[in-house]
Amino acid sequence: MEVIKHEGPGRLGLVRLGDYSFRTPALAGVDFTLSPFNSFFHPDEPGDYDFNLAPSIPLGFYTPAEVIEKALGRLWSVNYDGFNAFYLPALRRTEYLEEFFKIIERYNFEAVYLGNSKILVKEYRYFVKILRELRERFPNLMIIADLEPFFYPLAVYLGVDAFDTRSLKLYDFEGKGFTQYSPFLWGKEPNSLDFARETILLVRNALESGKLRYLVENLFYTQYHAGILRIADLEHADYLEKYTPIQKETVYFISDASIRRPEVKRWHSRVLERFTPPKNTELVLLFPCSAKKPYSFSRSHTLYRRAVKEALGSGTARVHELILTSPFGVVPREWEWLAKYDIVVTGHWSEEEIKPAAELLAKTLEKYPKDVPIVAHLDEAYVEIARLAGELSGREIIFTRVENGTTSKESLNSLTETLREFHLEGTKEDRTYRYFENIRKVFDFYFGIGAGEAVLPDNGHVKGSKMLRLFVENQQTGTFRDGVISVTPFGMQRIYDSLKAYWVKIDFDLRGDVFAVGVNEADERIRPDDIVGVVRDETVVGVGKAVLAGEEMIRAKKGVAVKVRKRA
Repeated sequence: MEVIKHEGPGRLGLVRLGDYSFRTPALAGVDFTLSPFNSFFHPDEPGDYDFNLAPSIPLGFYTPAEVIEKALGRLWSVNYDGFNAFYLPALRRTEYLEEFFKIIERYNFEAVYLGNSKILVKEYRYFVKILRELRERFPNLMIIADLEPFFYPLAVYLGVDAFDTRSLKLYDFEGKGFTQYSPFLWGKEPNSLDFARETILLVRNALESGKLRYLVENLFYTQYHAGILRIADLEHADYLEKYTPIQKETVYFISDASIRRPEVKRWHSRVLERFTPPKNTELVLLFPCSAKKPYSFSRSHTLYRRAVKEALGSGTARVHELILTSPFGVVPREWEWLAKYDIVVTGHWSEEEIKPAAELLAKTLEKYPKDVPIVAHLDEAYVEIARLAGELSGREIIFTRVENGTTSKESLNSLTETLREFHLEGTKEDRTYRYFENIRKVFDFYFGIGAGEAVLPDNGHVKGSKMLRLFVENQQTGTFRDGVISVTPFGMQRIYDSLKAYWVKIDFDLRGDVFAVGVNEADERIRPDDIVGVVRDETVVGVGKAVLAGEEMIRAKKGVAVKVRKRA
């Protein structure tokens, strides 16, 4: 199985079986054929199927250890020739998974049938854990499960590739028809296979458009969905984030589960790990977010900045601004282009929103020198966040007097009066430095601290007006426009030499795309859709877009790892 596109562990894939191929997510009996389960005690010869299930022993979820050990002894004696699919019983005793994995690895199976699936979804932690173990260890393995269609979006999001449809006939036999509200409301006419087809098509379309997470949060919601997704978000956030492409479009936070999305976790970690304040900062300003993005285009932020300019004049080049928002917490002004999101605004903040935002703000404020004053122009829950952050960081925060909202005449006058107490003077060098910093910080977001300095050092040059071209020693390192960047091989070489970040190493002449089988090593920080440098003998020979996560590139043996855009 080759991975074409990721959204979280969920993926669009291509399975090749001789001259026949099909795309996943898929349905057994529709997109491919799957042999009947072969009991170890009554093994059949491989039949004429796309996937032939090897003889196995049907162990229950709560099977005791001594029975599992005896079964494993028998399974090692099976002749697996001619079988390309392995039956993996889902067991509460996950310590035995390793033995089953060794069998899968030794005989190079192409698919795994996850047994006890309908029981497993009721055991939230085990469902996520087993899928994670399979997905991380065997990136080219197709995972098949037996679940009702209302589980398809969530199961695919967590790593399942295909579904057995044979058990759905039981619903037809009982005269039940699936509806989008299943399992609460049933239709009057049997329709199990038709509904499975409709649902899998919906999942594919969601994957193709990068909207699978929305589908998971919106459709077919049961207590099992809620429990599984919560466990995945809270206990396996690194698993979800690792396979989640870098955000390029607006993310809509539509439910309480939305604030736990991988994009939010990633943002928090990058604020902590990849943001450093400008060196000439002499005053920090805290502002609330706005409905319009980027914030600078909004009416409220236009008014804030006008008040700051009136109070400080040239000194604005020595002011740094942080925007407070949910669920991203803190957005440095330079990153406002990257904070593409929309959320329901009611004025009511939950504890799950306030505390993480305050903790992130506190850790961000600790990055500034202790003698740098902090002024907050906030209202409502933003004030609570800032006060808590001040307590956590031990930093004093000066609050302006806000009446009737932060944009009222009285409030803006208070902001101006408060800022006039600070006497800051900015120079031409300060303005040039901040202009460069606005660009550098975006490169730091994507590659790590120092990347911006690598592509645009103090002796660098910027050419253009809308599409900015960056140069070092008369060689172009990249481009920048409204937070969207590109990097040339020369620029990527400078990033690689400086940070040793976002690289994929090969040992052959680069002529086209890089396939996973040709990847020797890859930076584990790489996420799908990241810009990466293709490196041979410490030289960047090409720049491209990652299809797989860095860790996945190393383990995978099939499919494209990097789509190369530019060669050196």
